[in-house]
Amino acid sequence: MFMEERQKDIVKRVNETGRILVSEIQSLYHISADCARRDLRFLESRGLLQRTHGGAIATTSRGVYPEKTYNPEDLTQIRQEDLTIALHAASCIQNQDVIYLTPSSVGYYMAQHLPADPEMTVLTNSVTIAEVLRKKENVRVILLGGEMSHRGNCHDFYTISMVKSLRIDKAFLSHAALSLDFGASIHDSAGAAFGKAVMESSTMNIGLYPSVKIGRNSIHQVCPITDYDLLITDENISEDFLRQVKELGIPCEVAVKN
Repeated sequence: MFMEERQKDIVKRVNETGRILVSEIQSLYHISADCARRDLRFLESRGLLQRTHGGAIATTSRGVYPEKTYNPEDLTQIRQEDLTIALHAASCIQNQDVIYLTPSSVGYYMAQHLPADPEMTVLTNSVTIAEVLRKKENVRVILLGGEMSHRGNCHDFYTISMVKSLRIDKAFLSHAALSLDFGASIHDSAGAAFGKAVMESSTMNIGLYPSVKIGRNSIHQVCPITDYDLLITDENISEDFLRQVKELGIPCEVAVKN
């Protein structure tokens, strides 16, 4: 088992049971106590757990590893905060814009609710989002292809090469977590590299983050929070966060449910 796989499994066990001991980690993964403690220190530094004497416990700001086959199309209930942010973000699109849509649930809702008037080109690495957009006559779709994950997304070497050859006006991005100290982060190193490539190709990078993702950290950093040109969140966001991003000079808009 690779280190990243082991650490991912440790987080999963802590989130399921509430705690784990160093001795358990040694036994489960056949590693030394020193190696187990290094794993816990690393995961604590990312906000994924809290170390205790002899082990670790879950934190309220724990990181989440999505299921291997997770797809926003499978959601049985609408995530209202995500939908509210998506509707607000869709209003930022102008005629002839070239945009990138995140494969997260916010991007899925955006795809469903794109305005019918402006002509636009949409880049996506999600086959699910591409299928939603396929029948919209005002939308030209560019599917960023490569090796597809079980979640229906592409973000490998070929996908990154493709996005580097394109110009994007606005990238609408959402990752697993966002914090002031670690920025945007994700559980998958390939996804982090792809996210960086999208941001480098885009003139304006817009972060779409429900308040439940804010103040959390995952393992791989995509970018510092200051790399965003605009943040959009929901009404449950803390006043402290709004004050702090304002001090950093980052515009932040709060989407309001209609």
